[in-house]
Amino acid sequence: MTDAPVPGRFEFICRVIAIVGLIGLATAALLSGSDRQSREFPNSPSFVGWPYDTGAARAKAALTFVKTGPASAITYARRAVLSDPLSAQAVSLLGRSYLYAQRLPEAEQAFEVSGQLGWRDDMTQIYWLDQAMQGGDYKVAAERLDALLRQSPDNENRDKFLAAVAATPEGRDALAQRLKISPDWARRLATEVKDLPADQLRQRIDLMQRTGKNVWDCPVTELLAQRLIDLGMLDEAQSVWRLNCETSDALVYDGGFEHFDTLKQTTAFDWQLANGGDADIAVNQDGARNRGLALEVTSSNTLAILHQLIVLKPGQYRLTWRTQGTPATQARALRVSLSCNRDLSRASDGIPVPGKPDFWTQDFAVDGECPARQLVFWLSPRVPVQLDNVSLEAVGDQTPR
Repeated sequence: MTDAPVPGRFEFICRVIAIVGLIGLATAALLSGSDRQSREFPNSPSFVGWPYDTGAARAKAALTFVKTGPASAITYARRAVLSDPLSAQAVSLLGRSYLYAQRLPEAEQAFEVSGQLGWRDDMTQIYWLDQAMQGGDYKVAAERLDALLRQSPDNENRDKFLAAVAATPEGRDALAQRLKISPDWARRLATEVKDLPADQLRQRIDLMQRTGKNVWDCPVTELLAQRLIDLGMLDEAQSVWRLNCETSDALVYDGGFEHFDTLKQTTAFDWQLANGGDADIAVNQDGARNRGLALEVTSSNTLAILHQLIVLKPGQYRLTWRTQGTPATQARALRVSLSCNRDLSRASDGIPVPGKPDFWTQDFAVDGECPARQLVFWLSPRVPVQLDNVSLEAVGDQTPR
């Protein structure tokens, strides 16, 4: 039996080198992993001072910025740039540190570099947005705001930036040009409005009007219109509604019920329905007929089965509607009112239109008692009626409001 050979000196050295290499790789992996982790969790353990410490340096700069001030963060921000000179975020962090330390020339140089490295950095966009606003260049300001909101639609300062750019007609014109290409953030401009003050709401209305149709659809507009109604800004609400919800200047919205949906929650100037437990309301249509509604009250009381909010100037108005296929005795069970609230005592019978079977009409005098009126169709119990072709038109001169 022979003894196992004893490893030679060369083989021993190779093993030591291999072990040291593995330790080095493990250390590098540990440093790299902790560095990447520090980008998301700045307080996690990480090391600054090795060649690829950009994440740790950025995290340290951010923490130092908050704890001891921007001037103290500059050293770490510089280190982050040295570790990754092609990172727009690292250069932007350096620019921010310079900016808040009031070292403005260095800040401008840093943001010029981060801008050339790519625009996917919020602070770079904000810096150049501010520079454009200071220089009165609204076109560039709108471009930078557009870029910022495309990548960060939930930016915490979004409404403040929008209000700043939209504060002048020139700014709103520039923003309208960006909105015409329907960026993703356009929808939020109309829907996330519940906390906005009246002046910012007016800015957004003007933006919509300058942009024109085909950027917002009616369901999106409903939320803005409802917010305006809640604030008593009825003229503004109706102008937005008509811009995006109706192709004509009809005083009654959706008089032919083309957009009517019994399953949709109704808001703003849409047709409002009676309680579903007290009435049967269905959409009917055949190939030769206009779309209409089949109405019947199932409770024992006359009901405001259908109503709509309308903003009108004082004057004389004529309402017309059709009850096609409904016998006249049944059609008379449908009455109408146009008053400040839903008041059955103000309801009137329809008058047959000469030479137009199934058409009914009623005239109303509108005064300045209230800024908006409720157009209400009242229906007696247990009388099925068909309704379509509702229209309202001014008769004679209208008194300015």
